[in-house]
Amino acid sequence: MLRAFLEDTSKKNEIKKSLYKLVHKQGPISKKELLTKFQVPKTTITRMIYELEQFGLIQVSGYGEANGGRPPVLYDIVPHAGYLIGIEIARTHMNINLFNMKIEMIMQRNYSLTKEHTPEKTIKLMEETIQDFQEKQQLSKDDLIGIGIGAVGPLDRKKGIILNPEAFPGNGWTNVPVSEILSRTFPGKIKLNNGADMAALAEYYFQMLDEGNILYCVNGYAIRCGYISEGGFLNNKEGDSNSYGHMIIQPGGRKCTCGNKGCLTAYASLNAIFEKLEGASFANKSQSELTESILKGLREQDSAIQDIVMEAAHYYGMGIANMINILHPAEVVLHGKLIYQSDDYYHKVIQTAKQYTYSRKDHVVIRKGALGENAASIGAAVQVFYEWFDDQSF
Repeated sequence: MLRAFLEDTSKKNEIKKSLYKLVHKQGPISKKELLTKFQVPKTTITRMIYELEQFGLIQVSGYGEANGGRPPVLYDIVPHAGYLIGIEIARTHMNINLFNMKIEMIMQRNYSLTKEHTPEKTIKLMEETIQDFQEKQQLSKDDLIGIGIGAVGPLDRKKGIILNPEAFPGNGWTNVPVSEILSRTFPGKIKLNNGADMAALAEYYFQMLDEGNILYCVNGYAIRCGYISEGGFLNNKEGDSNSYGHMIIQPGGRKCTCGNKGCLTAYASLNAIFEKLEGASFANKSQSELTESILKGLREQDSAIQDIVMEAAHYYGMGIANMINILHPAEVVLHGKLIYQSDDYYHKVIQTAKQYTYSRKDHVVIRKGALGENAASIGAAVQVFYEWFDDQSF
């Protein structure tokens, strides 16, 4: 029923869809509050609420505080009226999650990506996992409202194509029409976007921000960022969130993987830290093993590792300051293993960022991500839901 309702693009149904969208975002909400958002008579709102209840899309969820009379009835969406899939495709892993319409996680699968994970094998794994979710939850094909994907770019977001991402372990990740391939098996909306933008959206959405902007920074084997301002994305047609990591912070400096010299990625990413490590104990180790060695060295207060990591934190803070000076975000959200597992690194990044911020340094909140490793898949599910509406602002 929900997908049929969302697919109805008639003018008569559009206002009901707008009402459903508002209840989805702000529920539980009273009829009085809904009337302040819609320039329609009270009888019209009452009729639309009744119809959405009859369709099984919204429900009474409780009562508000009384103000000299009866307590107001509060309405919210029916969580299990439909389901969304959120997927993150990163360089080293893939997360596939099933959400209900409240964006509450129902099922989850996490996979490591190796050199054996070609596009064909990876997309087949997506299909098998989604079908497994459907079987275990006894979902019909109409219960699936959409599939959202947050991936490493650059991308062609409009066509749903992963173009030529850097440093994927498997071969063949060039011009992969992931949305088209999935659409052959699954009905509903399918939307591809940058993982960093999806993570920014998740943080933005769950704070219920109607104003303000969030800069979301992922520091891993490269540096990727997403930016959302007052319900809209700031990114280019190809959706290359890696571009933030290729700002020049040291002209003529270290050689970067992009071919230029002096990029932020060449000084502040995990790969930049790996390049500085010396000694037999770091030889012939995988990226994940090197990361664990760094974290162990920080826990054991290995001075050589501490010096390398703190230098990277300093450069990362400089890069974030440049982004703050240009974009003026209200919040900067930091994500990455070093951010979550090393307080010294985290505080050094913040200290340096505030040191080099041109203005408003006391008004910008810099914090850790609240949604952890699930942020990108959560944001992907949120975005594909909003694809059903004419007004796609969040």
